[in-house]
Amino acid sequence: MDRKEWIKPYRDAIDLQFRLDEAAQRDVDQFFGRVGQMAAGYADQAAFATAFMQSPLYQEYTSLFTKYQKMVVTQSGETVDEATVTMKKTAAKSAAKEHAKAMAGIELNAAISHMLPDEVNRIRWAGARALPVIGPIVQWIDNIKWLRRLLGR
Repeated sequence: MDRKEWIKPYRDAIDLQFRLDEAAQRDVDQFFGRVGQMAAGYADQAAFATAFMQSPLYQEYTSLFTKYQKMVVTQSGETVDEATVTMKKTAAKSAAKEHAKAMAGIELNAAISHMLPDEVNRIRWAGARALPVIGPIVQWIDNIKWLRRLLGR
């Protein structure tokens, strides 16, 4: 068996999970070149795997996963950095739309308020409390509820 095949599972773990830029790719290629040199010194794959896991190279291998974590390919096919940029753009568009809707609602309410008579606006804003006979009754009921809560009954 070719010694490159011994290294292939380790290399595939990097290649399948990350979309590396040129500098990172060179770094990974250099690392696996050193792993290949180490593999050349072993007669069988089991001895190489054991020695590799106990060597400082294995620590360096595992650190590659944290070093390039922003280049991990997500389920959408984007890297983490690309997905973050996409989320920020989407949030900005959504916020702008929501703000425009809210401002349009406020302006519409103001325009309607200016067109309606004062009596109708009082009812719109104060509800039943603005009605001549019902308003004081509603206020008394609210006062009784407030006193009950205050006195615990």
